Amino acid sequence: MKNKTAYKILAPAGSAAQLTMAVNNGCDAVYLGLDKFNARMKAPNFTLENIKEWIDYCHFFGVKVYIALNTSIKNDEFDDAVNLLNSVYKFNADGVILTDIALIKMAGKLPKPFDIVASTQLNIHDAYGAKFIKDCGATTVVCARESSIDEIKEIIEVGIEAECFIHGATCVCQSGQCLLSSLSGGNSGNRGLCAQPCRKLYSCDNGKTYGYLLSAKDLCGIDIIKELAEVGVSTFKIEGRNRRPEYAGLCSRIYKEQITGKTLINSRKNYRILAEMFNRAMGELSYLRGQNNDIIFVHSQNHTGVLAGRIKGGRVQCETPLNKGDGLKVFDRTGREVCGGVVLEDGDKYVSCSFSGKVQDGMTVNRTTSVKLCEKVADAVRLVPVRVSFYAHSGCFAKIKIETYDGASAEVLSDYFVEKSIKQSTSADEITKQLQKIGNISYTISDIEIDIDEIFLAKSQINALRREAFDELTKTIVNNYNSRFLNRKAASISKRDIADKSDMPNCTVICKTDEEVSEAVGKAEYLIFKPKIIDKSVLDKVNGNIYFLDLPSFSDNGYLEKLLCNYKCGIVCHNVGHIQLARKLGLPYIVGSGMNIYNDYIANEFSDSETFVYSVELTLKEIEQFKNRSGYVFVDGNLTLMKLVHCPYKVAYRSDCKNCKADRPLVYIDDMGNDFNIIRRKDGRCTFDLINGRKLSVVNKIDGSGRYLIDYDQNVLSHYTKLNGGINDGYVEVKKYTKGRLFDKVN
Repeated sequence: MKNKTAYKILAPAGSAAQLTMAVNNGCDAVYLGLDKFNARMKAPNFTLENIKEWIDYCHFFGVKVYIALNTSIKNDEFDDAVNLLNSVYKFNADGVILTDIALIKMAGKLPKPFDIVASTQLNIHDAYGAKFIKDCGATTVVCARESSIDEIKEIIEVGIEAECFIHGATCVCQSGQCLLSSLSGGNSGNRGLCAQPCRKLYSCDNGKTYGYLLSAKDLCGIDIIKELAEVGVSTFKIEGRNRRPEYAGLCSRIYKEQITGKTLINSRKNYRILAEMFNRAMGELSYLRGQNNDIIFVHSQNHTGVLAGRIKGGRVQCETPLNKGDGLKVFDRTGREVCGGVVLEDGDKYVSCSFSGKVQDGMTVNRTTSVKLCEKVADAVRLVPVRVSFYAHSGCFAKIKIETYDGASAEVLSDYFVEKSIKQSTSADEITKQLQKIGNISYTISDIEIDIDEIFLAKSQINALRREAFDELTKTIVNNYNSRFLNRKAASISKRDIADKSDMPNCTVICKTDEEVSEAVGKAEYLIFKPKIIDKSVLDKVNGNIYFLDLPSFSDNGYLEKLLCNYKCGIVCHNVGHIQLARKLGLPYIVGSGMNIYNDYIANEFSDSETFVYSVELTLKEIEQFKNRSGYVFVDGNLTLMKLVHCPYKVAYRSDCKNCKADRPLVYIDDMGNDFNIIRRKDGRCTFDLINGRKLSVVNKIDGSGRYLIDYDQNVLSHYTKLNGGINDGYVEVKKYTKGRLFDKVN
């Protein structure tokens, strides 16, 4: 393996308690959010008023601090985001985690050292996306969770640091492409307020499948962390800013021991320990092996713990010793959760418990909270070892010097001359005893050297010198760390001017079949072809035509480059990897909805594009605030709420690739009766769109001209074409529809 000092365990710090437990248990870095623009707005988080204090606290232990400013930012919020970036920069944060491409470019121009981390929300899963974001100024890529080890290796070969999630919850939707929460309830995951509708119960239209069909398993990388280190991953990220503080502490300790080789416990035992803290059928995701199997855990959407025993005679027959206060969950023979429970006594054979429901003999009991494990994590203390030298001779100033083993030191002189003893001298043992009374501070004294003659010092004098010296040493350690940031005080960034830009009202259409293409030719400004399968036969059709080929958002870009290099066509780009591909091949491109264009500053980064699509999370009023009015508003058609990299057909039909069922319709239905259609898209790999059962339609709300994007429908296209000509034909949508967020803004 490479130099181990290059690796860092990056822990979640959703609160002060979580931060301190992560630090005390050995993490190398923490990531946290403030009260704006972070993707975990439901966590307690931090503020501009207290963040400097916590940054200094971490820096005392040599722990890096990364501030998450990783949400989508609207035009009227951009000034606040820039100011916040400036503030955390000046407060000596080690880096920022960003999603907004314009903000990444701004941050990339700040004097280093300052790490610019491209968020997983950017869906960077290969060398194409890595090259693009490196050129924007990013120093690190948070690899999309769906990336394989081979793709991660390609990212690293671009010459950028790779950060990978190693433990915790995973989104079922492809990174940065989920609209299910925002479109269904207005709480946007891209804005840090995901309501997690994916964790609900769903049924399938095959009449056989029911469960948590969109609830992804947790990741546990205990068996793969060293393999990832071998390919060059430098940062291992633990998900979980909304979880209990002990979770961050335990994961930090175990993964730190695992990567450094200091653990004496085998990985399976470590797995069980981690599972006691939180377990959603966690394991190594098959994405890392280039597969999409076994991603979903249909039986439960929450913490299931580990086996503790079984019900017998109303008590728990123990499989493992239990302690008073341990939390339990009880499951029936089918695996359905029955109730919770709390252990009332210590025991290793039978224990009495208080249950929240009715239990029966034979039911399985899992422990979900271990009192002893939580206490062990909470009791961990991170200490800085020091040497202390104490000098006191009569007629001279007393002196205390404290040194760390990495070179920091503090020296304090008394403001009085030491008195010669008259009756009883102060002994070296007495001085040592007072020096060791360091109390609840973050030091441990490993060596004390005393140099005295026949003198007298009061205990209060010794204690005062000790306190002053340790205070000075703490300041020195923090100042030494922060000295690398001295040039930040003069640093500033400013927004670039955004020029007004507008185009004539017209329509652009998305066609999914050859027949739709034939009907739409000549009737729209741009014609987008969105086939289910992209192969040579499709490229033969679009070659030299005015079509723009819509690419799957988690595409196999290597496969696409080999296809597209011999053809002339435009492409619709849904991530930064697509943009890089278009520019590399010199292809005209449209910035698609997957790029989530939220503000003028992002749109400005793609001035070489043909046009762009405004984020479907924006209202019409918010779109009207853009200076750049040359984009398109999606007003009619299928709303893709999720883009899936795992195979739902394998979940629904318990099948495999040899018995592929993807040629048949598949519908998921939630507990409210809403249906969601699943469509496969394929290039070099299979991905899937989860589409809202109700189409988007606002024909009854829009009565003027505009730049409209629609899924092809002859009547709808005719209606919007007439609107742009000043005629309202009174067209009414007869199908069930939704207005999306065009009139109701997301939070």
